[in-house]
Amino acid sequence: MYKTIVCAVGLGSKERAEHLLRTAHALLDSNGTLHVAHTVERFPSLAQQGPDDRAVFAISEAEEKLSLLCRQLSTPALIHVNTGRAGDAILTVAAEMKADLIVVAAHTPDILDRVFGSTVDHIVHHAKCSVHIDRIMPAAKQ
Repeated sequence: MYKTIVCAVGLGSKERAEHLLRTAHALLDSNGTLHVAHTVERFPSLAQQGPDDRAVFAISEAEEKLSLLCRQLSTPALIHVNTGRAGDAILTVAAEMKADLIVVAAHTPDILDRVFGSTVDHIVHHAKCSVHIDRIMPAAKQ
């Protein structure tokens, strides 16, 4: 069991997010803390210019959706929505929260992963804690 877990939730389906949150919660110590991290990547220059209205809206919307999902699953969690490169943002949250586990989802590699590298690959190679890569796809709704 882990005391502090960062669960990285991306742009995938709601079912995938639910699956990741359930997995992270199952690995969490009874007195542990779950941190749900999401990154809005469309606004790469926010650090220099500050967020514009679109960025503020995107961040706020992501926070609301993740909070609602955690409530629906009865999974208490602290929500972290950041901007920038996903891998770096997740690693920053993990370092700041002194996480002992990061939970991420794998996806089928595509050409962009081969050119730019995948977020999961970046996290695995730079994390200062354990990383749980979830490769199991939840069953499709029928």
